[in-house]
Amino acid sequence: MTLGEKLKQARADHELTQQTVAQQVAVSRQTISSWETGKSYPDIDSLVTLSNLYGLTLDSLIKEDTGMLDYLRKSEVAVKLRPIRQAMLILNSLFVIILIFFLPSRLGGGILIAAVLANLVGFAYLQKFAEQLSDLPVWEQRWRRGRLPGLLGSLAATGALIATNWWPVSTAVASSLVSVTLVGWLTLLLIWLGHVMGRLKQQEDKVSKPKR
Repeated sequence: MTLGEKLKQARADHELTQQTVAQQVAVSRQTISSWETGKSYPDIDSLVTLSNLYGLTLDSLIKEDTGMLDYLRKSEVAVKLRPIRQAMLILNSLFVIILIFFLPSRLGGGILIAAVLANLVGFAYLQKFAEQLSDLPVWEQRWRRGRLPGLLGSLAATGALIATNWWPVSTAVASSLVSVTLVGWLTLLLIWLGHVMGRLKQQEDKVSKPKR
């Protein structure tokens, strides 16, 4: 039996509704239904709660379900990748700060730009790999990962740009700040639009299902 079948059988044996179980696990009823039909898998904390609720061991729940085992392995890898992504984001931010405020020479600037591009390429590949590990839609992953750093970065760049009214800087620095600010807000806007379009498409799919 798969994990979903075991969860459904255990719930039926305890004469519980999906709504009751959802309240115990602190998720939606639709999530419980998704777990029981095998469309998605519970995280480890929810799995522990379910095992306690049904009086079953974790081993008995996930045994024979290779999909669940693969999901747990992917989750473990995703957790290990998170600090690497964060470190690369911080490194990119430092590169940008150096390029704007502490550009020593054309040669140094060229080396820093090459380092930024190399880091961005590595980050893009890492993001692509992380997206493949998650069951969430790509648009949802990008929104969750990008909204906070994107907003903070855009606010910081905007604040620095506004500060140039009282804190004189060179024309090159002011021009760079304008570019960084515009790119930051544009990137955040694109991520938000992708999130909105994904939500609309998801709702459209839900509405169209009963018509089939």
